Amino acid sequence: MLSNYGEVMENASLEHYNTYGIKTYSKYLVKVDSIDHLLELINYLAKSQISYLVLGKGSNVILPDTPYNGCIISLEKLHKIVINNEEVEVECGVLLSELVTKTIANNLAGFANFATIPGTLGGALVGNASLNKDASLYHYLEKLVVIKDNNLVTLTKDDIKYSYRDSSFKNTKDILVKATFKLKKGEQEKLLKEVTTIKEKRLQTQPKGVKSAGSVFKNPDGYAAGKLIDDLGLKGLQIGDAAISLVHANFIVNLGSSTSKDIKKLIEIIQEKVYNTYGVTLELEQKIIEWD
Repeated sequence: MLSNYGEVMENASLEHYNTYGIKTYSKYLVKVDSIDHLLELINYLAKSQISYLVLGKGSNVILPDTPYNGCIISLEKLHKIVINNEEVEVECGVLLSELVTKTIANNLAGFANFATIPGTLGGALVGNASLNKDASLYHYLEKLVVIKDNNLVTLTKDDIKYSYRDSSFKNTKDILVKATFKLKKGEQEKLLKEVTTIKEKRLQTQPKGVKSAGSVFKNPDGYAAGKLIDDLGLKGLQIGDAAISLVHANFIVNLGSSTSKDIKKLIEIIQEKVYNTYGVTLELEQKIIEWD
C-alpha cells in the first residue's frame, strides 16, 4: 500500500509541482514523510514494477503534456534542518530560501547567494545551481546521503564531480536525501543586507509574477545566453502561451496555459537561430522530462 509511506494522491494534478505550471497528471503522487519511508517506497515500486519520478519543487524541469502512468514522489515533507555550531544537516526537500533564512538566523555565512534561487536543496545540488560561476553549494559540502541502487549511500565531496550548472547526478537515478555542510560564522546584519541587495537586483533583471523555470540555457564560455537571444530580437516571441520574457531573454514564461510542446518549440527556435547566427550551441540548463 502506497499509504504506508506518506500522503497519497491518485490521478494527481502536477500543475503545482512544476514551476512552469504545465497541466499534466500522474496516476499516483506520494508525499513521503521520512527518509526511511522513501527508501522503502523505492523498493516497493521496483518490486511492483511501477515507474517513478522524484520531484522537489519542479523548478528546473519541463514535464510532458501527457499523463504519467506511474508514481511521482514528492520530497516536500523532507525539510528538516539541524544546526550544531557551524555544521548544518539538511534534508534535501527543504527550500533553498528556507535554508538561507535559517542559517542567517544562526549567524552563519555562505548561503546568502542562494536566497533568490527557487526550488529545493536536492534540485540545487543536482544542477549545481548558483547565481554565478564562483558560487557553489559544493564549496561547503561535507557529506551527502543518496539512494543509489535502492540503498542508502554516504558520499563525500571528493566522490562527486561537479562543474558550472552541472553535477554527476544529472544523468543518474540517484536520489539526494540529506546533506551536511560546514559554514562559517558571520554577522547577521551584513548577511541580511546582502540578501536584500540580491533580491532587489533579481526584481530588476528577472521576470516576476509569471510562471517560469528559471534560466533556460547555460551561459556558453565567453557569452551570456540572454544577450545572444536578446541581440537577435527574440524577446517577446510567443508560441501558444509560452513566450520569451521581455525582461530577460534567457527566460521562457507561461502566460496562461502553455504546453510542454510550446516551450520545447521555443527552445528549438532559439537554439537554431543562435547557432546559425553566432555558431554557438546553447546547452539546456533545464531538464526535459520524458515519462518512462
